[in-house]
Amino acid sequence: MKSIFKALFRALALSAVLLSSQPATSAQTVSKRDRAYLDAMFDNIKGDKLFNYVKHLSDSTIYQGRLVGTKGMKRAVDFVCGKFSEFGLDSLPGTQGYCQVYPHHPGVEITGKCYVKIDGKKLEWAKEWYAGGTSANGLADAEIVFAGYGVTAPELGYDDYENIDVRGKIVLIAGETPNTGKDSASIAKWYPHTFHQSKMANAVKHGAIGMIYNWAAGPNGSYDPSFIYAFIKDTVACQIFNKVGKDYHATMKEIKKTQKPASFATGINAKVKMTTTYNPDAKGYNIFGVIPGSDPVLKDEYVILAAHLDHLGMNPYHIAGANDNLSCTAAILGVAEALAKSKVKPRRSIVLMSIDGEEAGLSGSTYYTEHPIIPKDKTKIIINLEQIGIGPKFQVGYRYDMPELADYVRTANSQYVHRYLWVYKTFFRTRPRTDGSVFMKASYPAVDFAAYGGNNFYHDPRDSWEIQEPSTLEDAAQILYWSLINAADDVK
Repeated sequence: MKSIFKALFRALALSAVLLSSQPATSAQTVSKRDRAYLDAMFDNIKGDKLFNYVKHLSDSTIYQGRLVGTKGMKRAVDFVCGKFSEFGLDSLPGTQGYCQVYPHHPGVEITGKCYVKIDGKKLEWAKEWYAGGTSANGLADAEIVFAGYGVTAPELGYDDYENIDVRGKIVLIAGETPNTGKDSASIAKWYPHTFHQSKMANAVKHGAIGMIYNWAAGPNGSYDPSFIYAFIKDTVACQIFNKVGKDYHATMKEIKKTQKPASFATGINAKVKMTTTYNPDAKGYNIFGVIPGSDPVLKDEYVILAAHLDHLGMNPYHIAGANDNLSCTAAILGVAEALAKSKVKPRRSIVLMSIDGEEAGLSGSTYYTEHPIIPKDKTKIIINLEQIGIGPKFQVGYRYDMPELADYVRTANSQYVHRYLWVYKTFFRTRPRTDGSVFMKASYPAVDFAAYGGNNFYHDPRDSWEIQEPSTLEDAAQILYWSLINAADDVK
């Protein structure tokens, strides 16, 4: 019965292609072309298969959360390279095998026991705290001093460290800045102070020995051998304020309203214990597999499907990052296999790009834009993927001055999948949050593609393979498959 439905669906899909085709004189050619593409798609892009890729790469023993620069991540790189080889993909000149190897700094791995205690109470991992991804090794035992956003900006007349002494203390700070302006000029002024690296360096400059950071966990920070830190949840910040008769949220709101710091010494002790290993020679691996184009001229132009492979590693416990971003790695593998096994090939060359270091400061995509293997003027589009395994809806964000880029995705969805697709423009004015925004800032023709509307547990151990949705994985991969073909065959 299943095979009957599959055959019927193929026939209906092919009919839709023919009805939407161009002039009747080319109908036979279009029919043959699309039949081959459809056969390859149905045979190779299957939800259960993609789901199993996610499950396999979520293994904590083998891949250990895939932190850039670690053995677990290198095993994940080898797995993807092995699949590219199995599918028969070509490599790019200038790579080692399929890889662009680059130096990654700072290379810090959490390797042992970690904890956070506030006023003698040990906090619960994941519910209340996470390990600092680039923390030094050791114990910080000191009074907590609230230092607002951790920003010193004399050019803006603002300093969270004014009138407080944090020497030998542990600072409590929040992410972002007190800026409330949405215009480009205001955002640009505060931009340098939004980075985690800037906040950490500023804390060290003022003599702090540690930090509890009210922000999502990640290895996106700077490293100082004397500075210990951990991430805390918003509830912990509220509890600290409550102990001294203050309201955390009201205080943060007042800082933004007045644009004036409200820093103070809490009189409360914290102990932050981090066990880490620093590797000054850590390396990242960007992976490139190529489906050569069939047109003798257009094959020297490229359409790229990209997604980061890395995640947080052991923090100190396993966080799989199944939706973020193994769902996208699975889609890349499914699309790669379908294109490789299709009996017809697109006119332009298609590159499947697996990126390292996204979670650790977007190091892989940044390195690529500074050391491109494919010339920018030969890149027709980069479709960057983020978290496509959960949710009933999809979205595509295009570089604000290139709305036509979204049409490849919009057309693929309307012809073959028919999910709700939100199309929006992005100005990428704040600090980059995705590899796609890195490409956009570097003036590449790029879009970000994601799923949304489901239970997405960002940087959380609940982001596991069990909750990924095979049907969403399959639909996303099919949309991306046809988006690449549409872009690769576009002669406009």
